[in-house]
Amino acid sequence: MDLTLTLRMRELLSTYKDLRAAPPGAARNRRGQKLNVLIADLLNAWGLTTRHSVVGVDGRDETDVFFTDGQANHILEAKWEAKPINADPLIKLADRLRTRPSGTRGIVVSMSGYTRAALDWVKGNQGILVLDNSHIEAMLCGLLGPGDLLQLLYAETAAAGNRLLSLADVLVPRHVDPGPAPALLRTADTKLSWPVVQATGPGVNASADFSGEWLPTQTPSALTNAPGGNLLITTAAGVIAFHPATGHSTWALPLRWTQDRAVCGSDGSVTVLCRSALVRWHPQDRAIELLAGGFGGYATLEAGRDGALWVFNQVGPLHDGSVTLSRIGEHPGDEQRYDVPFPSGHRAVELGSGRFFLSGNGNSTTLDLARTPITTRDDWIESTVSDPRATAAPDDHTVLAAGHRGGLAWSLHRLDLDQPAIWSELLTLTVNRITDLALDASGAGEVSGWLLADVSGNTPNPTPVLCRLEVRAPLVSG
Repeated sequence: MDLTLTLRMRELLSTYKDLRAAPPGAARNRRGQKLNVLIADLLNAWGLTTRHSVVGVDGRDETDVFFTDGQANHILEAKWEAKPINADPLIKLADRLRTRPSGTRGIVVSMSGYTRAALDWVKGNQGILVLDNSHIEAMLCGLLGPGDLLQLLYAETAAAGNRLLSLADVLVPRHVDPGPAPALLRTADTKLSWPVVQATGPGVNASADFSGEWLPTQTPSALTNAPGGNLLITTAAGVIAFHPATGHSTWALPLRWTQDRAVCGSDGSVTVLCRSALVRWHPQDRAIELLAGGFGGYATLEAGRDGALWVFNQVGPLHDGSVTLSRIGEHPGDEQRYDVPFPSGHRAVELGSGRFFLSGNGNSTTLDLARTPITTRDDWIESTVSDPRATAAPDDHTVLAAGHRGGLAWSLHRLDLDQPAIWSELLTLTVNRITDLALDASGAGEVSGWLLADVSGNTPNPTPVLCRLEVRAPLVSG
C-alpha cells in the first residue's frame, strides 16, 4: 500500500476500534448504521465506486451498501448483532435480487457470525456470498483488497459449492499441496562456492553449518528463534521451520507474501507480517487471525521481552513519509503508534523499559517512548556499516548489527550502549548479503545463535547459508 492508502486504512482502523467498543442498547443500532458507512468507505479507499443506505424504487427496500468493481454490481447487507444472525437477512436479500438486473451479486456481512441454520441455508443457495468480521479485517489491515478477496471467494464457491469460507480456506487451502519445504544441507555433505567465514575477533567462533539452493520465490527475508532450539525462516512463499539438530525443514506456514521475522507462540501459533497486515496462524484450528494493519511500505516485526509485539514501519518518501513504531494490541485498531522522527531506519530492536535501538544507514539511534519526541539528533550514533537490517539486542545495553562493507565483504559488529559509541568488529564474511540474526544471551555477556546469509554469487536462485555463532568472551568494550 502507498502512503495515501496506508494513512486512510489507519483512519478506518480507528473507526473500527470505536465501533467494537460501542455499548449495548440504542448505541448498537447506531453502530449498524456506522458499519454501513465504514464498509462503503473501506471499499471506496480500495478504489471501488460505492453508495451506502440506498433506498429502492418507491421505498420498497433499502440496501446497506451498493458497490461496483467494474465487472459486476453488488448489493451488500451488513449486520452487527450481539449474537450470530439467522437466515432471515439472507432470504430477504435473495428476494431483493429478483428485483435487480441479472448478474447483480448479493453479499451479506455478519460481524457476529451465523447460526447453524443460516449456514445450512447458504449451502443450498448459490446467490448469496456470506462474509464475517475476518474478511472485513483482512481489507482493513491491508492483507487483501476487495478485488482479490472476492475473486478468491467466488472462485472457491464456484468450484466446491457455496459456504462461509474462512481466510485460511482461500489463502492456505487444504486442496493445495505446498510441496516440501526448502532444504538446508549440512556443509559437511555439500560444497560451498567459497569460504564464508573470513575472520573472527577474540573469543568469537563462527562456522557455516548449513546451506541450500532455493527458488527465487523462496528468498529468505528473516530468521527467528523458535522453541526447542529450532528456527523460523521467513520467505515470500511462507515461513519455514528448520530443525538444526536433525537438519529437517517443514512448513510452519505456507502462506504467500510473508515477510520479516516470524514469532512462534507457546501454543504453536506463528505471527508474521503479510503484505500490510500482521497475521497470526493457528495451525491446530487452521485459522488466520488479523492482529493489526496499516503497515504499507517497509515494515519489521520485533517481539519484546515481555511478549509484546512491535512493528517498525516506514512508508512514503524518505523525508515526507510516515515513520512509526507500533505496539500491537489484541484486535485490529488497538495498536498504539509512536511517530519516529528518524528517516533512515532499518530495524527497531527492544532494549527494555520502553527503549529501543533503531539501526539505520549512515546513523542509528536510540528511541525512548517515555519522551516526546522519542528520539532527537543527540541520540544518533554513527553506523559502522551500511544496510544494517540484521540487528539484534541480546540484552538491555548490547547491540549486534551486521552490514555491508563493499563488494562481497560483510561484517558483524557489537555496540555497548553503556560505553562510548564505538563499534567493535566481531566477524567478517564473504557473502552476497547477511540476511538476519537470531541470538540468545547466555549470561555474563556471552551470546550464541545463528546468522543467515546468502552465497548465490551471480546465480538467480538464492543460496542461503546458516552460520553458527558463539561469542564466548564477555561483551565488554574494547
